[in-house]
Amino acid sequence: MKNPLILFCILSMVSLAAEAQDSVRIRQNLPDSTRQFRDTTGFRNDTARKNRGFSDLFSDSAKLNSSDYQLAIERSYVALDNIDSKSELGLGVKLIIEHQTDNDSVLAVLKDNVLNNAGALNLRNLQVFRTLLLNIQRETREHRELLDSTENRLNGLRNNLSKLRADSVLRQVQRDSALRLQFSQQLKDMRVNWRSSTKHLRESIATINLLQTKNSSHSITASQLLEKVNTLLDTSASRIFGKEYNYLWERDTSHLDASERSSFSKAYDGERKAIRYYFKDSGNKRLFLLLIGFVFFLWMYRNIRKLKKLNSLHVLQDLDFSYLPSGYIVSAFIIMFSIAPLFDLHAPSAYIESMQFLLLIILSIICWKKWPRRLFWNWMVMVVLYILFSLMHHAVDPGFGIRLWLIVLNVLSVVFGWMFLLRMKDNLQLKGFLRFVIILHNVMNVLSILFNIWGRFSLAQILGTAAIFSFTQAIGLAVFSRIAMEAILLQIVTSRVKRGVTSQFEHEHVLSGFRKPLLFLVVVLWVIVFTTNLNIYTSVLNGLTEFLDHSRSIGNASFTIGGVLLFFMIIWIAHLLQKYVGYFFGDTGGDDEVHNKSQRSRLLIARLILLCLGYLLAVAASGVPVDKITIVLGALGVGIGLGLQNIVNNFVSGIILIFDRPLQIGDSVEVGDKTGRVREIGLRSSTLMTPDGAEVIIPNGDILGQQIVNYTLSNNQIRLEMELSVSGSKDMEVVSSAIRDAIRSSRFIFENREPQILFTKVNENGYDVKAYFWCADVFKSEEAKSDVLILLHQQLNQKNLSID
Repeated sequence: MKNPLILFCILSMVSLAAEAQDSVRIRQNLPDSTRQFRDTTGFRNDTARKNRGFSDLFSDSAKLNSSDYQLAIERSYVALDNIDSKSELGLGVKLIIEHQTDNDSVLAVLKDNVLNNAGALNLRNLQVFRTLLLNIQRETREHRELLDSTENRLNGLRNNLSKLRADSVLRQVQRDSALRLQFSQQLKDMRVNWRSSTKHLRESIATINLLQTKNSSHSITASQLLEKVNTLLDTSASRIFGKEYNYLWERDTSHLDASERSSFSKAYDGERKAIRYYFKDSGNKRLFLLLIGFVFFLWMYRNIRKLKKLNSLHVLQDLDFSYLPSGYIVSAFIIMFSIAPLFDLHAPSAYIESMQFLLLIILSIICWKKWPRRLFWNWMVMVVLYILFSLMHHAVDPGFGIRLWLIVLNVLSVVFGWMFLLRMKDNLQLKGFLRFVIILHNVMNVLSILFNIWGRFSLAQILGTAAIFSFTQAIGLAVFSRIAMEAILLQIVTSRVKRGVTSQFEHEHVLSGFRKPLLFLVVVLWVIVFTTNLNIYTSVLNGLTEFLDHSRSIGNASFTIGGVLLFFMIIWIAHLLQKYVGYFFGDTGGDDEVHNKSQRSRLLIARLILLCLGYLLAVAASGVPVDKITIVLGALGVGIGLGLQNIVNNFVSGIILIFDRPLQIGDSVEVGDKTGRVREIGLRSSTLMTPDGAEVIIPNGDILGQQIVNYTLSNNQIRLEMELSVSGSKDMEVVSSAIRDAIRSSRFIFENREPQILFTKVNENGYDVKAYFWCADVFKSEEAKSDVLILLHQQLNQKNLSID
């Protein structure tokens, strides 16, 4: 083993020596310009020098001057200003601070009542508390999103501050005494700005952390209280159907001591504070309602002012106006308070009652002069009953006297409700709806009396209150619908007068299209108020929402009932708008309006746009995936190719007619063997009104597929021809001049074109002639012929000429 190892060492030393000699020989043969870059200290030193070369290459070897330092200081100063300004907490965070202060107080009240005073809470108190807790939960979720986004923004500013602290140029300025002396003032200002920015940022982060902690605490407290309130609601709902008190004919043995009365007073006080907090928190919704009322007021004021300016208020006398235009100010409040439930679907019953009470006051004002005296005083009795039933909410100890008083109110409500039904006659709209509500009102009062006698006082109280509230709300909604219809009619009349059309029109036919949508809105508003007063609104809304939002699937496609209903509702609204949008511009489809072809064409394009936007919005709102729509469109394309060719042809032809305009609404045309005036151009078919009054419906594909003769495409003139036999003179010039002068004197003649007189036959005492003249309006051609014939007979007789 030793001999091979010694041999290996000897060979290695020989090879190293030979390599060293070769390297020396190579260096000696290199030129001087190249040799000076070689390192003679060995391989390790050469490698070190190579590394230093790369380091020098990628390093900033330029020496910084004063301008560079000044620029770096300015950038840092701007960055600090930016950090300081963005550290400011916005208005949203400040509002959160206010809301959290309010939430602290209201949660303390709710916690005290729910945990320590649960036995004194009735169903109404619990519903108010539940609504308030749900609102607080919604607020905490919104606050959490805003606080988290603000925290992320502040953390980003803190990272920017850390990067600024690690700036090498600023560090160099701080280390160099000469530089510190040169930029002393700038560094001093930047140091002050640094302290301000860091302090401000630190305070903002601390505030956000504190708000997040408090927000989490409020969320947990609200969840715990809501769970407790839901449990109490379940037990209260089952309790009110049980026997709470003795039968009415039995001796009353229920008496509250001082502590129990204090508990009920405490519960009432807690409800009052909760309602006050809700009113404070929902101020933006009431501002929005005020905005709607103000817009309605401006709308009515503008139309009435326009009619006064045109001296056309007399046009309204023959129309069926009851509340407008004289009461447009009060009507704005009725519109505002009637639709209030739509803008706050989770409002407590006390909020709904307050809006309804204001509505009753406004109704009493506007109906003072509009209703017959007996009907109005009957209404005032119902308003008083409304107030008395409202006071029954605060009955703490329902003894015999209070229970008997509730029965008296029930009886009075039934009697005067029935009298109101008999007296309203033609003074109110929606008679069928009102008849149903009044009958329901009477039935609920009868049930209230029975439950009161059987000892179910809470249930009797709820039924009686809900009955009178639903009655007054229904009357208010009937007046609301009447005002809405009159507002639409006023807009139509004003638009017609602005266009110079003052003739009467069939307004009942025009308004009939708006009745069903208004009835639907009225029923929705009434159901909201009715279920709220029955204390079942929240349960019904949650159940309906869960049913509509529950995901269902057919095969691989998933959908919700709510999405499907929303899809069809948007399409229905789009069709409704495109059908009736012309009414708001005074276009009622009458014969006296079709001459304004440009406006009718613009309305037609507006209808098409509304329809297309409605379908696009319906597809987007339904939540149907785009790939599923593609599959449906593919299948629909196959169906179109097989069986819907004519429908698609007519649809596309309708679009071509709308934009290419070979004919427009109001044109006098001949299409095939049909002659008449274009009454309507639809997406599938168009309508011609013949001279004898018949309406001919022609598919749009047939219109484009054959020759169209349009008498009014570029103008309304038409050339008319009359054949005459004139006797009494052999002078052709006299005959021609007499006929020409007679034609010119007609008021139907287009003056810019001269009549033409052609002689066709010479008779014994005269001539046979053809007279060609232009009528200014193609729609009055028959009147023009008649007028010219009368003028010829009169003026030729004066010149001793006669027409045979």
